[in-house]
Amino acid sequence: MRQNQVIFYSEKPFHLKYRPKNFSDIVGQDHITSYLKKAILGKRITFAYLFIGKHGVGKTTVSRLLSKSLNCSNSFSQKRYEPCNKCQSCINIALGKSFDVHEINAAVSTGIDNIRDLIEKVQLAPVNNICKVCIIDEVHMLSLNAFNALLKILEEPPKNVLFILATTEPKKIPSTVVSRCHKLYFLSLKKKDLSIAISHVIWTEKGNVTNKAISQILESSEGSFRDALTMTDMLMIQDKNITQNTYSFLFNNVSHSISMLFLKYSVSKNIKKVLEMSQYVGKKSWLETTLITQMQKIVQEDIMNNMSYYDDNEHLIALWQLLLKYNSSNSSQDTFSLFIADLIVLLSQKSIYPNLHSYRHKKTIPMSMKVNSLFIY
Repeated sequence: MRQNQVIFYSEKPFHLKYRPKNFSDIVGQDHITSYLKKAILGKRITFAYLFIGKHGVGKTTVSRLLSKSLNCSNSFSQKRYEPCNKCQSCINIALGKSFDVHEINAAVSTGIDNIRDLIEKVQLAPVNNICKVCIIDEVHMLSLNAFNALLKILEEPPKNVLFILATTEPKKIPSTVVSRCHKLYFLSLKKKDLSIAISHVIWTEKGNVTNKAISQILESSEGSFRDALTMTDMLMIQDKNITQNTYSFLFNNVSHSISMLFLKYSVSKNIKKVLEMSQYVGKKSWLETTLITQMQKIVQEDIMNNMSYYDDNEHLIALWQLLLKYNSSNSSQDTFSLFIADLIVLLSQKSIYPNLHSYRHKKTIPMSMKVNSLFIY
């Protein structure tokens, strides 16, 4: 009987294991943590916050940290902003068992009944804490009636109640709700901050990572700490020594070196090599569209760093536009084939913008040849 049972190991996934426990552990959101620290110490906490940002950048984590800090018995008595993570209040909030911290996901609980139930709970006095906290994740998913009910309580909020609304799409939230909140914008993590954080996790787990592999992780995560941690977790299950080959094998992505070589042949207009490389990529089990994505990011970053060089380089600008077109389009089985076909057409053209080219090299008329204007009244 026991042989047929599925065994789940007790080891936590990295995005839970390395979730920040203090404001000082938050990565890449210094403007947020600095503001909240001053608000806590100066007792200037408002009744409603709206956290805006892409997934995996710390909105839910900061919401829970703020809940713990406001209700931590040790922090309150010692006038500190960091939660102690040792008192009963901090432990209950971390485990999701606090009677005074209510967290709902609006992507699942979209109806007015869920908001009414939440409103009834916050009307009561706190049981074991200083204040009640209501965290509504993905708040933009609420129905219109649910938003109206939420607006009613935001107009006349009860004492000692804090609302924290988190969203990835603020434009879908009624302006009447947004105007009653203090808005905090969470940024996508910079590559430097994300690289340091991921390298520390790998070092803590007694693993190793190459520069090319961590560059691949940073590119794929697109500034999301949670995505980067999840990929790192998967890679370390595969192999403690993470290399570019490990990444490409597990996620079926085209390696960064292949993308650079393909881009080199595209820039030099070497059609034969481009066709050979496209056949090589097609024979592999890689996701071909990742080649387009990587090339587009490389060219875009190069343009930003060398703008003066690209002013007169019409071929590279046209190549970048082609990459943008196929990177933003809905991917299908024919996407890569269509991209290669358009790329060959582009590479075979002698001049991309003949009119613009002739205008830039147009000879100016000598001043002695110019005719004076004649005005007749």
